[in-house]
Amino acid sequence: MSPAELKRITAVRVLVASGKARDQRKARHLSLKEVAESIGTSRSTLYRWETGTATPNAANALRWADALEITVDDSSKVAA
Repeated sequence: MSPAELKRITAVRVLVASGKARDQRKARHLSLKEVAESIGTSRSTLYRWETGTATPNAANALRWADALEITVDDSSKVAA
């Protein structure tokens, strides 16, 4: 796994820990269903990730970052 991928995974996990994952999705005008389908998971699983009751594995965190269009540059903003 590259350093860039690790930064994007960390960015997603920081969004979850800070409670801002849902805000990021809504800011991009994406439904729970749309993001879940693009990641390849269920809406209920994505909901659990957004609320912090579950944590995505690295591969799913990367897919989630793709769905939210989180770049390496964005990852430093998210962590701040």
